[in-house]
Amino acid sequence: MTLRGYRLEDEHAVVTLWWNSWHSILPGLRHPQPFVAWRERWASDIVFKQEIVVADDDGTIVGFAAADVSGRELTQIFVDPSRKGKGIGGQLLAWAKQLMPEGFNLYTLTDNVASRAFYERHDLIPGRTRINSVNGMEAIEYRWVTVAGRS
Repeated sequence: MTLRGYRLEDEHAVVTLWWNSWHSILPGLRHPQPFVAWRERWASDIVFKQEIVVADDDGTIVGFAAADVSGRELTQIFVDPSRKGKGIGGQLLAWAKQLMPEGFNLYTLTDNVASRAFYERHDLIPGRTRINSVNGMEAIEYRWVTVAGRS
């Protein structure tokens, strides 16, 4: 498995992985927007505005991350549900730390216990909560700050 830059031909695989992974967070979890809206959001809000990396396992995309570098936010980090626990998320998070060495924040659903534990194992600090404007659900902020930036 290697990390590589996103290519436009990756769109279908990445958006499908994003959709499937998000819906695997909790049993019965359903996003209020249809798949086509996710594809539109990907194309208009993420692809040309953010840095994107994919985890490629011999031609199969098994994870991805997207970062708004100027805003210092890791906006997306998702792993194929069948590949969780295999170190892919850790590699994607390491990419974000290298890309934004001054620190960054991210949001995850407050109810996403597995992701919250993952972020805390990787030295991210939980913070405030807010309602996600896209899905209407409560999300919690996590921050990663460099050792020099910690108080």
